Amino acid sequence: MGTMTATRYNPEMKLFFDRLKENGKQTTQVQIAVMRKMIIIAHSLYKNNQRYSAEVYRKACGIL
Repeated sequence: MGTMTATRYNPEMKLFFDRLKENGKQTTQVQIAVMRKMIIIAHSLYKNNQRYSAEVYRKACGIL
């Protein structure tokens, strides 16, 4: 459910979801990829004792 919510309300995750769908991935594969990305981001934030910042995420992904 967290993956579905993130792809609906988080613009970065929606962009990631849409890009994978356009590349021909199945919906289940895309949801698992988004879930993995969320887990990696959460672990990184926990490990570095930081808060989520959309600007930092966009800069790291080269979205800006």
